[in-house]
Amino acid sequence: MKNKIIVGIFILILGSGFIFGILSKTQEISFFERRKLTSKEDLKEDFFANLDDYMSDQFLLRNELLKVSSIWNRFFLRNEEYNNVYTKKDSIIEKNYPMNQKSIDGFIDKMNSISTRYLKNSNVYYTILPDKSYFLEEGKELKMDFSSMKKQLNEEIKGVYIDILDEFTLEDYFKTDIHLKQNAYFKVIPTFTEKMNLKYQKKDYEEYKIDHFYGASFSKAPYLNQETITYYSNQEIKNTKVKHLEYGKRNVYDLTQLNNVDLYNVFLSGPSALIEIENNQSESSRELIVFRDSFGSSFVPLLIPYYQKITVVDLRYISDEKMAELISFDQKDVLFMYSTLLVNSSEILKVKK
Repeated sequence: MKNKIIVGIFILILGSGFIFGILSKTQEISFFERRKLTSKEDLKEDFFANLDDYMSDQFLLRNELLKVSSIWNRFFLRNEEYNNVYTKKDSIIEKNYPMNQKSIDGFIDKMNSISTRYLKNSNVYYTILPDKSYFLEEGKELKMDFSSMKKQLNEEIKGVYIDILDEFTLEDYFKTDIHLKQNAYFKVIPTFTEKMNLKYQKKDYEEYKIDHFYGASFSKAPYLNQETITYYSNQEIKNTKVKHLEYGKRNVYDLTQLNNVDLYNVFLSGPSALIEIENNQSESSRELIVFRDSFGSSFVPLLIPYYQKITVVDLRYISDEKMAELISFDQKDVLFMYSTLLVNSSEILKVKK
């Protein structure tokens, strides 16, 4: 009898959640999970095919249940790798393990292929940014051999290595996202300017804050608090002209992205194959080409004072052959800037070896 009562209560709760979910206003987007939810419009298109997803997505207490599930698995069942992430100092750390030697070899081949074919008359630099798994405890948690990766990259990639791998702490990253906060890059700007033969400029910036940020990892430990994105701008950056291959003209900090699922896309409008950034106020006539992943989105704006023009290339979205039709590399600075996450999954780069 007792079991029947428990089952009955459980069914009543589920049924109530589904009914209230259907009767209440449909949620179009989950900032919590950073995705589009199944809506009533989807039901109209194909009722039976989309009904299960709709009932799940629009369940009244969905977010609360996700929190409870995460807490239960991580703290009561002691599953420290639940959802394939660790939590350390209230920061969500995505596992980047094991080390993919084939990917690292492929990354080196692709970088050197670009240098050989396009950069014979360019000043070539490269840097590697640590992902958060760099701060895991070796022997206790699954952590790949970053020193081995660094050694191989340093020995085999053509170009001047700018070593910033040990310059950051876990606190420099968003707690619920993979990326570094923009202000973390200020401490490595002097290293870049020294290595790239630029005159360091101490610039004044205004702080702008964006609240209610749920990072890319948030849904994997949704009991943590939402965060604030802080970006840094000044009149020089505001006057800078930005043109995307896909989107056309935009601003360095694209506030139209505030309605987007991913607020990190405020930085250079997020994923983009090719961006041209022109600073007519620059005292320099030098030009820079940056090959980057998403980490570069918040770093590149801080390089604007040093160059008349910066071209930003993301080889995840454009092939090197197509890129070469659009860019001249002669007598320009070139910076390869990638995170260790990408080095360990370099197959996504569209580069002919």
